[in-house]
Amino acid sequence: MQAELEFEDRLIDYLTNIGGSKQWQYVPSIKTTAALWQNFKHILEQNNQEKLDQPLSESEFAQVKKQINDLRTPYQAGKFLYGLNGVSQVEVDTDAGEHVFLTVFDQAYVGAGGTVYQVVNQIERPAKLANCRNRRFDTTLLINGLPIIQIEEKTAARNVKEALNQMHQYIHEGQFSDIYSTVQILVGMTPDDTRYMANTTEDKFNLDFAFHWQREDNNQPVMAWRDFLNRMLSIPMAHQMATSYMILDGTKHRQMLKVMRPYQVYATRRVIEKIRQSSFELDSQKLGYIWHTTGSGKTISSFKTAWLASRLPNVDKVVFLVDRIALTQQTADNYSAYDPDTNDENKDGIIFDTANVNVLAHKLRQHGGIIVTSIQKLDRLGTV
Repeated sequence: MQAELEFEDRLIDYLTNIGGSKQWQYVPSIKTTAALWQNFKHILEQNNQEKLDQPLSESEFAQVKKQINDLRTPYQAGKFLYGLNGVSQVEVDTDAGEHVFLTVFDQAYVGAGGTVYQVVNQIERPAKLANCRNRRFDTTLLINGLPIIQIEEKTAARNVKEALNQMHQYIHEGQFSDIYSTVQILVGMTPDDTRYMANTTEDKFNLDFAFHWQREDNNQPVMAWRDFLNRMLSIPMAHQMATSYMILDGTKHRQMLKVMRPYQVYATRRVIEKIRQSSFELDSQKLGYIWHTTGSGKTISSFKTAWLASRLPNVDKVVFLVDRIALTQQTADNYSAYDPDTNDENKDGIIFDTANVNVLAHKLRQHGGIIVTSIQKLDRLGTV
């Protein structure tokens, strides 16, 4: 136990000194769930001063807590954190009779603005189920006061899977609830091995989806803990992993979070950077291509690339081509399930399929969104 605590101390010290203009701030005074709530309340008030004349009262903050306590699954938490067009808000009826929307999380301010990055450790968690004991979480990374990444450490003599299975036990016991319901990524760590996975429900927990990070230049796994922190848990990368590189899979009856693998992140990032730097009126129209093998998650990579590209200021719309008409509906269904802007029925988002050439022509004339169509339909359309 002492060796694990010493490793934890080294980890926290490294996190707070990785470098860069904005990194993790260690808050050693926070050791309880109540203290986490108070910290979140303070940050929420600081980031919404223009909407609040005074600090939230007990009854006002109780409304905020209820909205977070009502998040029953990591998928619901991911939808909450994404919010509307990347801005997560909570609604409060103030004691003065006003109805206000307070911003919790704004993806436009990754690594900047009023975004607050904190690290806490050894948080006391009372037992949630009968016959279960109290727990003490190792290291938690907070963004704007909410737990987003949970790290469990083991010594070099232990297997990293033990750390991940420990968090599986926490899931079983209902420990990822109340303010901890917002956790998006689980990290198991030893000095010589680290794996990460998306937070999930007990029945969907699967160590096959716990990944090593990989180096971009040679795809070799990142094993040493400091190397992992540098590459994935520094700011802004950690924030991007928990937002831009998460997939909210809204497939009916199996809603879940998915976190992208390193090669998917690298491929997506390269495409987006190339598009961002391009002027489509002046530059060559051929920007490049990404090649992935069968079973590598091309649908997720292509969706995330298309979705992020659709939000760039120099992109009017994204057209995703498939080589067979039969694949159009299948791809559109997958994309709609992944679109965080859709409703509970995976409708009314930014994904549009093309039932016929007339629909395709109409969609192409509109601004915005992602159009899924087949090469055959585009050939039949001619000039729009």
